[in-house]
Amino acid sequence: MHSLGLGLIWREMSSGPLRLFMLALALSVASILSVTLVADRLNQALTLSGRDYIAADQVLSGSRVADEAWLSEAKRQGLALSRTQSFQSVLFADDKLQLASVRAVDDAFPFYGELQLRPEQPVAPGAIWLSSRLLTLLQLSTGDSVELGNTELKVAGELLKEPDQGFSPALLAPRAMIHIDDVAATGIQMAGSRVSYRYLFKGEPNQLAAYGAWLKPQLQQGQQWLGPDNADTPVARSLVRAEQFFRLASLIGVLLGILAMAIALGYFSRREQDRMALLKTLGASRRQLFAWLARLLLSLLVIGSLLGAVVGVGLHKLILLSLGDALNIPLPPPSLMPFLVAIGMALLTTLMLSIVPMARLLKVPPLRVLRNEAEARIAPGWSLGILLGGTFILSWLFAGAWQLAVGLLVGLIALVGVLGGLCWLMLTLVRRIGGGIGFRLAVSRLQRARLATLIQFGGIALALFLGSLLWVVRGELVNGFLAQLPPDTPNRFLINIASQQLDPLRDRLDEAGLERSQFYPIVRGRLSAINDKSTESDVDNGRNDNGVGRELNLTYSELLPKGNRLVQGDWSTTANGVSIESGLAERLQLTIGDKITMDLAGQSVSAEIRNIREVDWDSMKPNFYLIFSPDVLASYPATWLASFYLPPEQQALEVELIRAFPTMTLLDVEALLQQLREVLAQVSQALLVIMALVTGASVLVLLAQLETTLDSRRRELVLLRTLGASERLMKASLRWEWLAAGIVSGLAAALAVELCVAVLLPQWLGLTWQPHPLLWLGLPLLSTTLLMLAGRMGGITSGTLMNRLREW
Repeated sequence: MHSLGLGLIWREMSSGPLRLFMLALALSVASILSVTLVADRLNQALTLSGRDYIAADQVLSGSRVADEAWLSEAKRQGLALSRTQSFQSVLFADDKLQLASVRAVDDAFPFYGELQLRPEQPVAPGAIWLSSRLLTLLQLSTGDSVELGNTELKVAGELLKEPDQGFSPALLAPRAMIHIDDVAATGIQMAGSRVSYRYLFKGEPNQLAAYGAWLKPQLQQGQQWLGPDNADTPVARSLVRAEQFFRLASLIGVLLGILAMAIALGYFSRREQDRMALLKTLGASRRQLFAWLARLLLSLLVIGSLLGAVVGVGLHKLILLSLGDALNIPLPPPSLMPFLVAIGMALLTTLMLSIVPMARLLKVPPLRVLRNEAEARIAPGWSLGILLGGTFILSWLFAGAWQLAVGLLVGLIALVGVLGGLCWLMLTLVRRIGGGIGFRLAVSRLQRARLATLIQFGGIALALFLGSLLWVVRGELVNGFLAQLPPDTPNRFLINIASQQLDPLRDRLDEAGLERSQFYPIVRGRLSAINDKSTESDVDNGRNDNGVGRELNLTYSELLPKGNRLVQGDWSTTANGVSIESGLAERLQLTIGDKITMDLAGQSVSAEIRNIREVDWDSMKPNFYLIFSPDVLASYPATWLASFYLPPEQQALEVELIRAFPTMTLLDVEALLQQLREVLAQVSQALLVIMALVTGASVLVLLAQLETTLDSRRRELVLLRTLGASERLMKASLRWEWLAAGIVSGLAAALAVELCVAVLLPQWLGLTWQPHPLLWLGLPLLSTTLLMLAGRMGGITSGTLMNRLREW
């Protein structure tokens, strides 16, 4: 029995239907392992390098000076401390002046990361370091003097890089760095001055945790306790988005693998019932049969997992290689967790799919040797329940959110039902068309086995649907954003515009014929109360990510900005009104008629919500969370903001504007758009690796579907041959069957993709749906081609069947 079991195991792994099970398992392991390895290494790298991005282990940031008692407590608990300040001021050099963003640091800055100065030297009192742009604008060199407020500083060199400078438009302004001891001598900071304070802490994890627990309840509005996980950098944001899509693609690959594995196991259990019954009549006990089946599954699990692990490791290296320059951080070696996750997934999937088929085999009665209709009776609900439950658990563990897992499960169930109904409807219509004898034979064969036809077409269409959906979403994700930007998308922003500069600056832009936005007044304010209820408790609870506790750019306007769409209420400029962005309204649970109160540098203003707007944040135009009626903010001091498109042939105008309006800051965002294009291109290349896995899984589904019908097709063709059908007629019948399956499944999948994308793109990606006519042509053609190729790969083409019939 032992040698017989080994022989049967070798036969199934080499030529039986379970070889498809093993390959599908390997693809699923490779899909999971490749993505989890990438995510694991990126998360480790971002965690380790996160402190480099904030220059410390923890940071206390805010727009107000921290209580000295807090800092004394930090030192008492053994933490190292560094203080920095950031503010804007005008630098004077001879007859030239320029607005700059000034950073003041102490001797301890930075704890981590690299502060690059040229020439290399510590930041010392009495000196100033300027960015290359400032040196050019002020026409200064090392050793020259520059005035900052009431003091004169010596240019010590060039400021190349700050470890925690981040990536925001405000930081694109010309930068300067001084020693913190020189701040008082400048006389710049007065009551009401806009200063950003950052206190950097370094210490052991237990010290930082204890101090953080002591400090957080005492934080005030505008103050935040930040760690490495809060580092907001372009690398982190881009890679997090890429990882999310990688996980979606990988999950689709796993679901396709599960589908192929389920088909292969179901066919194996049906085919092996006769052998099991014969072995029982020869004296094999249920225990011996169970041991054989267990060894078979274990062999498939081990070999499939090892093969998938090798492929997964190679694929994760291809993904990292495809990301290219987007990975400007060193990656540590992977941990064991991705391998444990992949093994756990393989084990869970194998157990989930094998319980019912193997139980059916073990319960086959020996009487089946004499009566072929005798078989084990297991309620279909068991198989369906285990499959759905296992899929839910797998999706939950991999997606990390049970709501998403439930939505995915319900969506897949509904999708299978819709696809089956569409396939049956289309097949019914095709039958009424009529045609030759071969065509009618193929349609009749599909119609007779209704359940098998629906399962076959549904499986093929589902494979096409998942793969095509991923491909379409990938294209929209990578190209949709940039495709929506017109050629004249604003690439320059003007900020800190004084009121007296409005008219001459507007005239200068109009004379040059530039496409510009309207000029918006900017008043900085903080949300302090909602319906007369203070938001202090939200800040105390750490809810600084919803618009509470941080300063916002406020504006007022009589016109609804272009690119904004009203979703509730009407646009009105009646007194004491405010328009709120829909996302902020949802986070704060606000609706029309609610009252909000803003703190404007110690003064409170209130307004009633008159409408809710939807904002296109990707338009690269000035956008705002809150737009007030003019009567609310017009009396408060404001600077102005605008954007415009500067063509390449008019680049000289940029220097002219800077010199004509030296206190204004001009931000060049062309570099941001170019960086975005490069990152998206690299992410697109990395996604192709996952797409290859999904395509491979789809092909395995087709192979598994076709192999399950091999025996029934052979029996039908033998019967037709016996009744006098010619070889030519039988070949034509098979071709028509492949063609019908390909066209029907392809059209059904195309319709499902269009319907899903019409809902998915606006809700998930915020993109406008556009039809994809190539899907309606490409999917039926692709489906038919893959069926023909899969049939050839599976050894079930018409020619092969004919050869077997001749041997018969």
